[in-house]
Amino acid sequence: MSLILHTSGSTDSPKKIKHSWNYITECAQQSIKEIGLTSTDIVLDVFPGNTIAHYTITAYPALLRGAQLHTTVFSPYEYIEQFKKVQPTYIALIPRHLEILEKTKGFKDLDMSSVRYMVTGSSNITQEFINAFRDRGVQTVANWYGMTEMPPPVMIGYNTPYFTKINEDVSFSNEGECIINGWHTEDIFEVGDIIKFSHRKTASSGKTWKTHI
Repeated sequence: MSLILHTSGSTDSPKKIKHSWNYITECAQQSIKEIGLTSTDIVLDVFPGNTIAHYTITAYPALLRGAQLHTTVFSPYEYIEQFKKVQPTYIALIPRHLEILEKTKGFKDLDMSSVRYMVTGSSNITQEFINAFRDRGVQTVANWYGMTEMPPPVMIGYNTPYFTKINEDVSFSNEGECIINGWHTEDIFEVGDIIKFSHRKTASSGKTWKTHI
């Protein structure tokens, strides 16, 4: 059985991605391992149920591990109220969420110290974005690359926009294009002493990534 899911649409129009149910479960299990998710965790999920993130990053991993799961349609005021109410230990937010949250008064003084692990990604992550959550008490902001068309993440940066944990299946061309298992992503990185996302070669079509069906 396969699932047709969507990307978040944060960097372009949402794309349809097809994966097998077995592969989605494998990705969710790997997310559990990376996050260190346990049954005592409290997960606050804002990703719609038709997105890849919902299944591989937030809700499905929480259900598999028996963690306490709270889901909400993202609205800045509702999110802040829900956050205060449930005191999550694990969250996932992208730059667009921060842009919206920063327009509210409640976010300025929001205590986020209950969060031990936060996942972000989907676009060029800046240190300023990371600091916005670290300054509010989030213990680890993990920048994941590879969770959209080809989960699980193949590169991760902890509290930095630079990637420090690199999967052995990742390589880079002379121009810095990321290649995963021989598949060209069209994403260009600064590669040297540091590895950092630079830009996307063309508008993403989804055809440059392998789907697992």
